Amino acid sequence: MRTVESRLVAAGVAVIAVTYGLCRYAYGLYLPEFRAEFGLTASVAGALASAGYAAYCLAVLLSAALTARWSDRGTAVLAAATAAVGTALVAAAGSGPALAVGVLVAGASTGLATPPLVSMVNRGVGEARRGAAQAIVNSGTGVGVLVSGPSAVFASGNWRVAWALFAALSLAATCAVALVGRELPSRQGKRPDRSRGAPRLVVASAVVGAASAAYVTFGRDLVVTVGGFGGVESALFWIVLGAAGIVAAVTGDVVASVGLARAWRPLTGALAVATVSLAVAPDSVLLAMVSAAVFGASYVALTTVMVLAAGEPSAVAASFLALSAGQLAGAAVVGWVIDGAGWLPAFAAAALLAVAAPSVVAVTPALSRR
Repeated sequence: MRTVESRLVAAGVAVIAVTYGLCRYAYGLYLPEFRAEFGLTASVAGALASAGYAAYCLAVLLSAALTARWSDRGTAVLAAATAAVGTALVAAAGSGPALAVGVLVAGASTGLATPPLVSMVNRGVGEARRGAAQAIVNSGTGVGVLVSGPSAVFASGNWRVAWALFAALSLAATCAVALVGRELPSRQGKRPDRSRGAPRLVVASAVVGAASAAYVTFGRDLVVTVGGFGGVESALFWIVLGAAGIVAAVTGDVVASVGLARAWRPLTGALAVATVSLAVAPDSVLLAMVSAAVFGASYVALTTVMVLAAGEPSAVAASFLALSAGQLAGAAVVGWVIDGAGWLPAFAAAALLAVAAPSVVAVTPALSRR
């Protein structure tokens, strides 16, 4: 890639890393500590995760409007700055309600991030390299999770130090995207909307969101609470999850070769296998690591397929809004099932939903030909 394109992709990875990998998914990493310090039950923890997803849903609508009518660069800067504020609020939280405020602000940063970055890549990267660039930027989720995992070890049990570090990294990402955005060419009017299969894609995204909620929200809590993992083991579990997500950086080239529809079924199947296997033997370190690797790679690859299928910022916003709405509902339901029936039934139900996803709705044939 050219120099400006490379800097744009690097800045995009940084913004996705702090908004998704840190603001959104580090909640699951630090959930055992939050539950211990603030006395949260599984139901309350699930409801708090759902509230963060609700903030995301509202923010993604705002992001689509700001990107189209104001500035994609300005919206991307706002996303990273909101991540800095949200993580700082979590670091300073002195009570359950204060923690909730931080989680809500952090969740909003995630919703703001993707539409403007899709727009910036669309206008800043040559068409031949655009799909690969979008996939690399989206893999920033894995980078963020990979960063947050070691933080659980190096912070020596002091989660506030880790979240203060997240705030500093978010501030750095804010500066990076602000600077590179100044080098991009001006937008040349509205690009044509290629997302003729948007309704099906929205439904598919919602199903994947609901199916992934168990692992994303309660995965580390499961291996700690039931599996008996120590701090190092559970942090390694999260590191593997993040590192595997980085593999999804090659999704753009793979999808271009096999087609979007053909990529969908094996990815949702892998998501299901990873989810149920973790709950079957949460005390097995080896199985947990394999499960984390499969889940991390398949989940980030699925979200990349959504970006490539949508094409335009407005369609990406609709898809990711549906994804988060599914996670919002899924996190609350999974927390309720854990409290009422146990961990395995909750994770098994999520896995069954992932298996059913391709049958519930197929990625539209129009998209599979791209």
